[in-house]
Amino acid sequence: MDALTFSCFEEFVTEVTDFSENFSKMQFSDGLPYKLKEDNTPVTDIDLLIETFLRNSIEQRFPDHSITGEEFSDKICDSAYKWIVDPIDGTLSLTRGVPLFGVLVGVLDQQEPLFGCARFPLLGNKLIVGNGEIAFENGTIIHCSKNSELNEALILTTDERRVASSKYKKNWQHLTKSTGHLRSWGDCYGYYLVCSGKAHAMLDIDLKPCDILPLIPIIKGAGCEIIELKEPYRDIIVCSKDVFSEVLNFF
Repeated sequence: MDALTFSCFEEFVTEVTDFSENFSKMQFSDGLPYKLKEDNTPVTDIDLLIETFLRNSIEQRFPDHSITGEEFSDKICDSAYKWIVDPIDGTLSLTRGVPLFGVLVGVLDQQEPLFGCARFPLLGNKLIVGNGEIAFENGTIIHCSKNSELNEALILTTDERRVASSKYKKNWQHLTKSTGHLRSWGDCYGYYLVCSGKAHAMLDIDLKPCDILPLIPIIKGAGCEIIELKEPYRDIIVCSKDVFSEVLNFF
């Protein structure tokens, strides 16, 4: 089996995650119909169509690789490589016509995150890729914030009500009282903001592998720190190095 290189991965995901033209033709004014899955999260026909397309593309190009996706059963092969697919991360945003959703594709090597991609079809078709050592936005290196103070920091979470009803409620309250700004620009878009230095920390809980594993190589490549409150990557805080120690003290 030939080794999968980062350049090969980047070339492949650049091609197969380009859905900008498809999304630009869609009408979101009345929202999109969706169904609720067993975990009470929404799924649309678009989720299913994109995952089917990505799975077929991966199987054609890398037939010996395993695949885990958000919406369908795993494909298990005798290979060190496993592809992780989340066709729409932020489906609720999609159903409301909010452009802060993305297509996530990643690769594990021996169950460890190797390469990752986040594509934002309605944000200029922005392509974010990383290999754990470096991260790029449309070919330009991105890096987390380096010179911010916690009292000026922008802190994010996907669903503050979920955090407020969790065991981290008091930790979160103390943290947010010490920071400059709080917003709920969540899902993969929130991680992008931290990785590109526009925000400083993001707390997410109850994550599934497809939600986070494709993002880990980007997060690490952008120089961010990861605080695993519950392993493996179930409850996490991703933050820039300049506020890492202070954020950690709250948990």
